Amino acid sequence: MSGQSSNDDILLFVMRHGEAESLRVDDKSRQLTPEGRAQVIDAAKWLKQKYLFDGQVDLALVSPYRRARQTYDMLSLDIRPKSMEICHDIIPEGDAELTHDFLDVRLQESQNTSTPTRSVLFVSHMPLVSYLVDSLCQSHTTSLFATASIAVIRYSLKRQCGKLEVHYQGY
Repeated sequence: MSGQSSNDDILLFVMRHGEAESLRVDDKSRQLTPEGRAQVIDAAKWLKQKYLFDGQVDLALVSPYRRARQTYDMLSLDIRPKSMEICHDIIPEGDAELTHDFLDVRLQESQNTSTPTRSVLFVSHMPLVSYLVDSLCQSHTTSLFATASIAVIRYSLKRQCGKLEVHYQGY
């Protein structure tokens, strides 16, 4: 795949949804604003230009919240996943360690197939995305994520640890 440096490396793209409307009734139902849509379009262009030259990612894991699904829908105009799943554990109050363990199991299972997973896109929320990056990289920086920002992690399944390569925060 484009952007890979070794056979062991897996590219992880941890993304926060685009800007959403203010909380009205229910956090799960908040939608992207026009600015949020523009942010996602810019992020998709950046991702395709820098990492996903062929416009493909192996697996997309998306929060069930409306703003995350809308972010994914906008991204998928430029970035096509081979497989997409709504993941009910990657919500704002989700558990980063549990998500990391889930990812390791999924990646390990895929390595014994004819098409092992080499790239994964997460579309989720603060604070989970911040804690997830810390868990995946075994760091304690708790980076803030602007809306529609993407942390790119080069992940070693063998070591169950990644290295933060870049944190795109918008143009």
